[in-house]
This record gives sequence, C-alpha cells and structure tokens, in this order.
Amino acid sequence: MVLIYTPRINARVTYITRYLFTSILGVPVNLTINAEEFKQYEGPQINYSNKTLPGINIQPDPILFEQNIRNFKPGVGQHNGIPVLFPTAQASALPFDPFAAAFFMITRYEEYLPHPTDRFGRFLAKNAIAWENGFLEIPVVDHWALALQQLIKTNYPAYPFPQRTYQYKSTMDVDIAYAYKYRSLFRTAGATIKSILDQRFDNNLRFQVLLNKQPDPYDTYSLFHSINQQYHINPVFFFQVGRYGRHDKNISASHPAMKKLIKEVASAYSIGIHPSYQSSENAHLLRDEIASLQNITNKPVTRSRQHYLKLSFPETYQRLIANGITEDYTMGYANLSGFRAGTCTPFPFYDLSTEKETTLVIYPFQIMDGTLNQYLKLSPMEAIDYISKINAEVRKVNGSFISLWHNTSLSETNEWDGWMDVFHALAKIAVAS
Repeated sequence: MVLIYTPRINARVTYITRYLFTSILGVPVNLTINAEEFKQYEGPQINYSNKTLPGINIQPDPILFEQNIRNFKPGVGQHNGIPVLFPTAQASALPFDPFAAAFFMITRYEEYLPHPTDRFGRFLAKNAIAWENGFLEIPVVDHWALALQQLIKTNYPAYPFPQRTYQYKSTMDVDIAYAYKYRSLFRTAGATIKSILDQRFDNNLRFQVLLNKQPDPYDTYSLFHSINQQYHINPVFFFQVGRYGRHDKNISASHPAMKKLIKEVASAYSIGIHPSYQSSENAHLLRDEIASLQNITNKPVTRSRQHYLKLSFPETYQRLIANGITEDYTMGYANLSGFRAGTCTPFPFYDLSTEKETTLVIYPFQIMDGTLNQYLKLSPMEAIDYISKINAEVRKVNGSFISLWHNTSLSETNEWDGWMDVFHALAKIAVAS
C-alpha cells in the first residue's frame, strides 16, 4: 500500500489519489493526517504537504483543499518531455503537482468556467488548455501517474506494481438506422424533393432500395458483425430512439423494423441509449427514451452517449445519473481527436458543483469517424495513419483505446467512399498484439 500524508483528507484528495494509484497503477492507497503514523510506516510514503517529513515530497497546490471553482488557468511546464500542469518549486520530488494536475483534467474543471460554445452549445476544443498547449493528443494524466510510479520504484525498489494491460473497446452510434427504408411517405416525398433541389441525384438509389432491388446503404450491420467476428471484437451499440426533429433523423422506435434491429443487436452485443439532441436539455424526454429502449430489449439500460456529443457540466451527467445510467461514452470532441480529459483510463465522474464522486463511470474515446473525415478532412489513407498515431499514444501507457463509428460511415456512399477500408484498418490496428 502507498501511504500519503496530507494536512486534510477531503473528497478531492481522496478521489484523485485513488484514481491515480488504484485505477491507473493498480495499487492500494491510503491517506493519513497523523504525522507519527506516517513516519512509522515502512512502505512507500508520499508527503503531500509543506511539512518536513520522510518519504517522497510532493509540494501541493491549494486547489485540492478548496471548496469552490475558481476562474483561472494553471501554469504549464514540462517533465521528461511530457507537458505538465501546476509547476512547483525544486524542493518537490516532481517539478509539478500530479494530483492537482490530474484533478483539473479529469473533472473537466475548465468546462465549469465561463466559456464560449459552438452552434450546438458545446465547449470549444480550441479553448481547452490541452489544445492551447499542444498536448490534446497525449494521455498526459496516465503519464503523470507513471511518473509517480517511477518515483516509488526509485525510492522503494522492492515495492511491486502490477503490469497494466492495453485494452480496446469498439463503439457504434446508430443515429440513422436506414437511409431510405421504413420512413413515412411524407418523409420520403420530402427527401426526394430536397434531393432534386440540392442536385444530389440520389433518387435513383432511393427508388432501387424502396423496390428491394438494392440494399439500403446504411444497413451495414452484417458487415460490422463480420469484422467484429474476424478480429474478436465485442462492441457497444448506442441507439437513438428519440422523436423526430431537426437534429434527430432516425426512424421511429415504434416501427417494427426498428424494434427488430434493436432486438437483434441487443441479443449479440451490449447496447446503450444515444439520447436525442432534444433530450439533451429535457429530463422528461431522456427518461422516456431510456424507457422506450428498455421496453424493446427487456434489459436495463445503463450505458449512454450523447447525440452530437452534446455535453454540459455538470447538468448532463446529473440527468444521466438520475435515470440510472452508470457508464457514459461522450467524453471526446467532435472536431478534434485525442484525449479531452487527458486520459485513456475510465474514471468516475466527480461533480464539482456538489463536491462528490459519483457512481457514473466515464469512458473517454479518442477516435471518431466524423472527426477524421468531416472535420479534419483526411483521406482514407491519412485517416489510417492518424489512427495508428493515436493508438500508439494509448499503447505507450497501456491504456484503453476507444473508437466511435457509425453505421452510416460503412455505407461506401458519397463522402464515405473508401472508409470501409479505414474501419478494417482500425480494427486491425486496435487488436494487434
């Protein structure tokens, strides 16, 4: 066990020390405010205070001992080539406070502060400290934990650390289950007219599909299943079952074809709710959508990912917790890839508004198809190279690599031409030993 002396034990200190040592490094940790108990301990000791005590001294920043949210940005430095936050004096065993730094990143402290948003009300990645300082593509929190591990190994060489294992989790969002099939006559007519006005000329395919002469291009579930089987991947599917709206275009969850699809997928894979854009700020709609998915599958729904990645702190997570969600997969940016919370290790949500660790576990993703194609404008080959780069960063710390894909991006139509190869390459890269 690692014993940490701290002048005060509170929710913040308890939360972040347990995350760094138990969740990332896999070792038990305990806190004490008793200096004599600390001095007598024979195992690894970390003195997280300004007192002169034995063991490894980490100079603390005040943030973990506060009960408020300050409007500030921490200083930025470097340690062994890795960017760090909260630089400290040379008297510290590390030139930064890893506990304060990790807490700032994984609580998304900066997203509680006043900030501009995009047209969907989302936090702008370009305003994140990680983007401003060039470390969005590095899982810095995991590196900071490893810096602590190296300190302990140097000072307590007999203390054993378990070997962490790299993991991969594939996820798929079903925003629009079918391109043309199972829509109402009104929606089909409207889409046909719009296609003519926009000069997209896809009505021939539309009618071929509706006459059962061609498969629906978004019906890629068997392809996804075969790739999963080939690479022994067990994905998580997120279904959008909300009512039709400007940003919610799925077919009705009450349609027999939609029910059949959800039941078939749920019989083979884990599933979760993909809360509609409309329910992102409406607790009643969210409750109804979760109930609708549960009624179709006859299984409890405990996983979630926000449609459009629409995430507001702390309200989004508070609503999910109130509706029985225990895992969320929204943590990532739409327009940039990388590590929004600075980590590739799942972590419990800490609510800064209540100063409490919650039961909701956050699974941060690093790669999304729409980011690579529609925002970064990468070609299929460029996307494969970029996926390899981000995956390599996860493997350096033996973290969890999580990808976000859509059934629509396997369609090989329009802007997704050639992206089936990207998904094959993603699977191969992700599971390579």
